[in-house]
Amino acid sequence: MKSESFRKQALSLVLFFAAIAAVFALTRLRSDPAKKQAEFVVQQLLSCSSAVEQAVDAAAPAGSEPGLAAVDTDGLYAFLQAQLGDAMTADCLDKVMANRLPTRITALAGQSGDKLVPADLTLKKRAGAENCYDFSAALLTSTDSTAAQVSGTITMVKEDGRWKASAITLNL
Repeated sequence: MKSESFRKQALSLVLFFAAIAAVFALTRLRSDPAKKQAEFVVQQLLSCSSAVEQAVDAAAPAGSEPGLAAVDTDGLYAFLQAQLGDAMTADCLDKVMANRLPTRITALAGQSGDKLVPADLTLKKRAGAENCYDFSAALLTSTDSTAAQVSGTITMVKEDGRWKASAITLNL
């Protein structure tokens, strides 16, 4: 009798620990570190408008018109490298610069000089594409009016043990 009671208790304990292990495994599957890093990169890229404009103005050659027209790309590249270099591959950073994404985002603020803040940012894993996410957000000005709706994709790769953006497209 004691043996049967012991077996029932042992079986109950094994089932209990198996259930706990299953919960941890499911939780781990649900957490998506690539998606979390992708969200961080998109958030940073979409909210850097006023800082980009200041970096552009500071990097403009002496005697030139301030603003986005006369941009010292080396200064802007250095600024973006400092802001997002650890979160993007070097190739992605080069493509972001070549596509002028930061200055295009900054231009959405218009002449008001408002800082743009992303709101309602959503990321959704793209079906059939590993570590690729579609995103969308509203860009709000400091007066909480919508300056633009943006959408795009971000693809993540693991480089040196960290998730980094390898490609970003942005539809303004």
